[in-house]
This record gives sequence, structure tokens and C-alpha cells, in this order.
Amino acid sequence: MHSNGLSRRSLLKRTGGAAAGLSVGTTGCLGESGAGAGAGGSSAPDSLTLGTLDVFPMMQYFVIEQQGWYDELGPDIEVKSFGGGPPLVQAYASGDIDFAYVGISPGTVAIANGIASKVVAANVLEPNVMVGGATFRSYWADHGPDAFRRFREAEGRKPRFATLPAGSTPDVFLRYWITETLGLDLDVIEIVGQSPSALRSTLSSGQADAGSVIEPIPTALEADPDSDMDPFRYAGEIMPGQPGAVLQPSQALIDEQPDLVRRLVEIHVRATEFIQRNRAQAVGMASEVIGSDILSTEVAERAIESPASNFVSDPHRIVDKTLVYNDFHQQLDSVDTDLTADDVFDHSFYDEVSDGG
Repeated sequence: MHSNGLSRRSLLKRTGGAAAGLSVGTTGCLGESGAGAGAGGSSAPDSLTLGTLDVFPMMQYFVIEQQGWYDELGPDIEVKSFGGGPPLVQAYASGDIDFAYVGISPGTVAIANGIASKVVAANVLEPNVMVGGATFRSYWADHGPDAFRRFREAEGRKPRFATLPAGSTPDVFLRYWITETLGLDLDVIEIVGQSPSALRSTLSSGQADAGSVIEPIPTALEADPDSDMDPFRYAGEIMPGQPGAVLQPSQALIDEQPDLVRRLVEIHVRATEFIQRNRAQAVGMASEVIGSDILSTEVAERAIESPASNFVSDPHRIVDKTLVYNDFHQQLDSVDTDLTADDVFDHSFYDEVSDGG
């Protein structure tokens, strides 16, 4: 075990629990680990494939896409959008994508399970939101962690929590909150994993009692006059500095095209700065990519002012909590690899392009 293992594990109680549902075998198809940003690169490829999700934490991607900044890179960028982080990672394992905007939970599990890739930039901090219907929120307000037992005694069933698919960052964060923060067994709730569109429908229609979600779902639920689902806990109250989504290129791309990766990080940082200065314009771009029928500009403009919309670039800010996630993944039996910061991160590109680099 590396030197950070015991100190990190002291943050966690050994609870065991069901696996988070993401298991990826080693394929070796994306190249072996090697030199980083200092290595000489070969000639640029004609095209690269980006794997991403059409969800709010990928705001930097929406800005880059709408601003046309990928055109500056040389290679054509083909975008493949996935319904969740775990299927994106499966595509990574098959060699179908070259770099990804992915949630930190499936991204870290991918690395632990042998997919050669590195996190080179962060997207967002503390993106997770716990929402609940009026009934569950009343139990929570009155009883705190004992709300789950009280709910089951009074309602005759466990509270039903809807979230994104097993292995996604919101799913794992829900499990972390129940077992690590509240100190309860995971079986105090029923977990239902769904796609983003199905999740919003399930929550707004009252088919679940509560949920672990990301923007813009909590904002959309608050704005829905037919829904009594509202936020009652934010990630900053549960795990300050919680990592969200990240930019994660393959190790092969890092080794063979370090200058191209540096430029990917450069436009990512530029996009983050754009978001921070032009929030309304940025969410308009998100609405354009996702579709205004799914994400209206009005909801998007409210969602970007949420406590869950902390867009950043600096990967140094998410190292410690990412390694806590890795420890928790081991408890869930999702992985058996004890990762170090160097296993997950390559800071050299961000350090080179940032103002302080």
C-alpha cells in the first residue's frame, strides 16, 4: 500500500456494501504509460474521438463546441455522447474514444481497472445535490439520519432514491453519503439508477421519494409547479471539495501527442474562464447543444447560479477527495487497486498553460 493509504482510509469506516456496478477489464488497446508533456510527439492524427455526456458538469465542452475552438486543434473532433459514465468507460475500454469528459467516479474506476488514461483538468466542484419530495423532506427535517428508519416504520417501505446509473458519480456519492457521512447501512434505502432524462421524469412525477442528482435537474424540479421535489442537501455540506467531472485523455494520446493534449487543456481553461465571466452566455451554449426542449435557457440560467455550479480547471484542487473516492470504490468492491495521485493525475499540462504554471 502506498504511503497515503492509511491516512486516507482513516476518513472512512469499513462498511462493505454492494458493488457500484462498474467493472472494466484491462484491454491495453490505448497504449502503455509513458512520457508526459515533455515527450516529443508524432505527427498529428487526422481525427480524434471525444466521449462525453450531455449533462451540466460538461459545461466546458459545450462552450468549446459552440465557440468552435476544437477547429484550432487540427484534427477533426468526432463527438460521441453517452447516457452515463459507465457506458462511456466501456467505449474507452474498447478503444473507441481518445479523450473524455467524464465523471470522476467512473473515470477513476476506469484507471483502477487498467484503462490507461489520466485526469488533466477538473470541470466542477461539489456538483451533487440531494433532492427530496415533501414527505421525505419532512422526515429529514424532523429526524435527520433517523429519517430513513422513521420513514420505513410509518410508510411500510424503504425510501426510494433515484439517481444516475450504478457507478456514476451521483450514484457513488449517494452511497458515500448514506454509509460514510450518516453511518448507516446501505439497505436503509432502495436505489434506482436511470438515464438523466428518465431520472428527471421519475423525480418530477413522484415515482421516487428522493434522489441524488446534478444540475440542471434540481433547478428544473424547483421550477416545476407540479413537483414537490426540492433540494435539501448540497455536496458542499457532505464532502467539501467533492470532485465532479474531468477532462481525461488516453495515455496513448498523452504519450504520442503531448502538444495536442496541452492545447486541449488550454482551450479547457479558456472555456472555464469564459463560463466564469459570461455565465448566461455559457448556459445558452449548453442549451443549444443539449436541446432547448430538454434544457430551456430559463432553467439553465437559474441552474448556473446554483451552489452546485462551481466551474474550475485546476486538477490539484480535486486530488485528495478523488483518492477518497478510490478508497470508497474499494469498499464497494468496484476495484481492488489502491491508486496514488500519480496514477490518476498528470498536472503538467495544466501547470504549463495556467497563469501560475
